[in-house]
Amino acid sequence: MSAPTEGRYLSGRALVQALSAKRGAPVSVHLQVADRCNHACQHCYQIQGLKGELSLDDLRRVLDDIADAGVLTLNVSGGEATLRHDLLEILSHARGRGFAVRLYTNAFLIDDAYAARLGAVGLYEVHVSVYSAVGAEHDAVTRVPGSFIKTVAGIRALRRHGLRVIVKNPQTSLSTEGAAGVARLAKELDCSFRAGATLTPMEDGSLAPLAVAASPEQLVASGLLTPWSPSVDPDRERAGRLEVNPCGVGRSGLVVLPDGEVLPCTDTPVRVGNVRVDGMAAVLRSEELAMLRQVSWADVHGCRDCDLVGACQRCHATALHQGGDYFGPYATACGQARARYQAAVGALAVLAPRADCEPGRDPAIGPYVIEGHGKIRPTPDVRTAEDEARALRHPWIRKATPLEISAPVVPVSRLLRGSR
Repeated sequence: MSAPTEGRYLSGRALVQALSAKRGAPVSVHLQVADRCNHACQHCYQIQGLKGELSLDDLRRVLDDIADAGVLTLNVSGGEATLRHDLLEILSHARGRGFAVRLYTNAFLIDDAYAARLGAVGLYEVHVSVYSAVGAEHDAVTRVPGSFIKTVAGIRALRRHGLRVIVKNPQTSLSTEGAAGVARLAKELDCSFRAGATLTPMEDGSLAPLAVAASPEQLVASGLLTPWSPSVDPDRERAGRLEVNPCGVGRSGLVVLPDGEVLPCTDTPVRVGNVRVDGMAAVLRSEELAMLRQVSWADVHGCRDCDLVGACQRCHATALHQGGDYFGPYATACGQARARYQAAVGALAVLAPRADCEPGRDPAIGPYVIEGHGKIRPTPDVRTAEDEARALRHPWIRKATPLEISAPVVPVSRLLRGSR
């Protein structure tokens, strides 16, 4: 977080984070109000139809409780939130409690009349995902013919009624042009644009969504992964990196599922309470949240010893489902870090694992040591007594057997090249 300078904060985000910390609550809550969707996106992490949904009266009480706890911003989503006939009442109550409200929707059901009613609520933003600027490619992701046309029409209606729209593009392998095409479309629609480089597993740990993930090479080509090379003082760079948090899990926001259960983030599979039953104040005292708030890169074994840690962008939940350890290295993050380094040096050779690595060590997974320009070698993943004690106290952070990945994996024979 940016420190204040002469009584001022360096950014609005830093100010909001400071206010939230003073209140003892996360900046934001992501409230899922619908356990159903009118799309069937290939990369979706959610399993629909099993949780049930809170009533309008329950949601009003939940919103009051969240506001009283000191939360400042609210993201309202589903499933697909517009499938609820009482969505406008939910949003109006949230605005009445002072939240800055973002609506997450596929805009499939939004016409001029609905957009006008949303505009009257006073939303801060509306977020709409578009998967390609080519209609057939977008529809291939959603698996709903004609969804591109209706989503774009919904965005146009929202803009006509003065709503600020953020067009988002979680990049998949099904889009030939990727983020660049959607960025142009967003500009044509007079919308802001955000792109995402990674997909996440499903709520039950299935890796099926990763089957349509864009490859590291595609992400580099689209500009979502930028070239990286170590600084002139790599030890100092690593020491600084180890002091910061890999992500905002448990700190920047919480997720309330349609039945009131609370997660530290959309993908972390541990319940920290039920806001309807326990109340937000009790949820915020969760032992699991206290542990997650303290996590820094120094707690991530393997990564903390890796020379590519400066290039790493990780999701702890994906690490759990793909690699079996919430705080361990995993294939997707390691592949993206290698791609960023390769983009900077031009060619990359992954040497044979160091002799003291465990038998059968997968060279596609770090940690790595840089042994020369464009040459990296797998090194042992060292787990300390503190790592093991954390896993004993919080057993959900380890899986006995990681799930098989459904996405394409780079063959070991392609990684092991160069001098040994």
